[in-house]
Amino acid sequence: MNKKIIAIVTELVPLISAITTYSLIVAGPNTALVRGIIDVTMLFAFLGFVFCIIGRKLAKEDRLVRVLGVLDCITPLLVIGFYVVVIFVFGL
Repeated sequence: MNKKIIAIVTELVPLISAITTYSLIVAGPNTALVRGIIDVTMLFAFLGFVFCIIGRKLAKEDRLVRVLGVLDCITPLLVIGFYVVVIFVFGL
C-alpha cells in the first residue's frame, strides 16, 4: 500500500470514531456490546492528535492529510466538550 493511503486511513480513524460514538450514545440501546464499542471509539476520538502525528510522519506534503490532521486535532476538543456538557446536564 502507498504511504499516502495509509496516512489518510489513519487520519480518518478518529473522525469516524467520534461520529460512531455520538451516534451510538444518541441512539440509546444500552447493552454491554454497545458500551464496549462506545468506550473504544471514544478513546480513539480522544487520541486524535496521535493519529495526526502518525499521518504527518507518513505523508507530510499531502494536502488532504494536513486537512484531516487539523480535524484530528479538533476531535479531542469535541470529546472534552461532550464531557463538559454531560457534567452540566447532571448538575455536578
